[in-house]
Amino acid sequence: MAKNKRREERKKATLGHFDHDDFIEKLSKRIKALRKQQGFSSYELFAYDIEISRAGMSKYESGAFDDIRMRTLLKIIDGLGISPKEFFSEGFE
Repeated sequence: MAKNKRREERKKATLGHFDHDDFIEKLSKRIKALRKQQGFSSYELFAYDIEISRAGMSKYESGAFDDIRMRTLLKIIDGLGISPKEFFSEGFE
């Protein structure tokens, strides 16, 4: 006797709920604005202090990147002396 079980349709993820390029631009602007606001006038010295590449930091502030590692973003946020919650509290509406 064959079992006649129907498989439930699985929920599928979709893209297009927000503009990824816009998010990258907001991320870049937030990093640069907070760095300056916290009194770090040079992105190069800030990058050196938090042990990330200066070239990478330049890209993160200018929006000329496609991807950022979570650990790198957390280093930047930590170096700014704030929490991730504070970092994302403005500019990401």
